[in-house]
Amino acid sequence: MGTKKTSRKTTKADFVRNLPPTTPAKEVIARAKAAGLSLSKTYVYLVRGHAETKASPKRRAPAARRGASVARPISTMSSAEDLLKAVAAEVGLGRAMVILAGERARLRAVIGS
Repeated sequence: MGTKKTSRKTTKADFVRNLPPTTPAKEVIARAKAAGLSLSKTYVYLVRGHAETKASPKRRAPAARRGASVARPISTMSSAEDLLKAVAAEVGLGRAMVILAGERARLRAVIGS
């Protein structure tokens, strides 16, 4: 039995990719014509452009924020009241009253009344 030789036919795109990217399109077309392939300038630019987008690195995700978060002031009274109600609901009314009494005492000590 004889062995069968299979020669892989070079595609037009492979032909363009195998040449250095600095080779002018006119020269690529001339070399392709000598090799029995017909190419256009547009085709050469398309293959090269596609190769560049494959080789370029992917966009990175934005970096995570660093440092401590900054407390934002409460801008309206109703939002402050809503926040106070939410905290009281979370920790319980009795515990919230103890915390507020402690803060009241601390504020009176600072003010001096």
